Parts: sequence; C-alpha cells; structure tokens
Amino acid sequence: AAVTIMARTCCEAERAINHNGLYQAVRNSVLRKFGVLSTSESIASSAVKTAIDVKAKGIIVISESGKTAGEISKFRAGKPIVVLTTRLPTARQSFGWLRGVHTKLLPSIDQVETIVRETIDEFKAAGSVSAGEPIVIVHGTTEHVGSTNTMKIVYA
Repeated sequence: AAVTIMARTCCEAERAINHNGLYQAVRNSVLRKFGVLSTSESIASSAVKTAIDVKAKGIIVISESGKTAGEISKFRAGKPIVVLTTRLPTARQSFGWLRGVHTKLLPSIDQVETIVRETIDEFKAAGSVSAGEPIVIVHGTTEHVGSTNTMKIVYA
C-alpha cells in the first residue's frame, strides 16, 4: 500500500511540472555557462521547444551514439523520448541513464522514414498516440555519429 501511495504521489508531482518553464531555465543556464549551443544541442533544444509548443505526444530520436537523446533529455521535454539505434550499448545507456527515454534496437537504420512510420504505428497500437497527433522526429541526414541536423514534425 505504501509503495502504491508513493507511486501516485510521484506521478502527481510529475504532472505538476511546468515543462516550458523548466525547458527555458535549462536552456538559459546552458547559454549563460557556454555562451552558445552546439549544433546538436540547438537541434535538441528546438525539438523540445517544438514538442512543448505543438503538444507532441513524444519525440523519436534516431541515434547511433545516444548523444542527441541525452541532450533532448537534458532539456526536460516532459514527453516520452524513444531512441531508435542499431547499437546495443547506446540502447542500454539511453534507457538506463536518461530521464524519460525508452529505446528500440534496430537491425539497421537504412530506411529512416519506414522505421519512423513503423514506430508510430506501434505507438498507435499501444494507445500512446491517436491518429493526427504530432510527434517530433530528430535524426541526421547521414548514418555517421555526430550528424544530427534534422528536426521535423510528423502526424500519427
């Protein structure tokens, strides 16, 4: 009974967080400390702000190293983040260390659009998203580590 009460308390506390304010505070803190955002930090920051603004149901990150997923998690989107990766260490680290991150291990990331569509279909089947609801996608245009340069919105 005590664990159930604690779980309910934690869930209620999470729902009370002002994610837009938290996002702004983290972003401003990074800018004060470093003066500028790296390219991948800028993409991550933009993805989180966009997810908040459009009330996206989640963020899908296609990542080999997990660095972009970590940066998105840092900005505290308050949305589920799913990392699609071909690397088991990246999947383990992203799921175990990053707040709000789930992972899906893939055999290859050759066809990004197909993989994203299949993942969204899985969300719909699980009831996590309904048809027409926005999801933010973050990935690179090449399959190299450190190539994250694309953020877009797709609709389930």
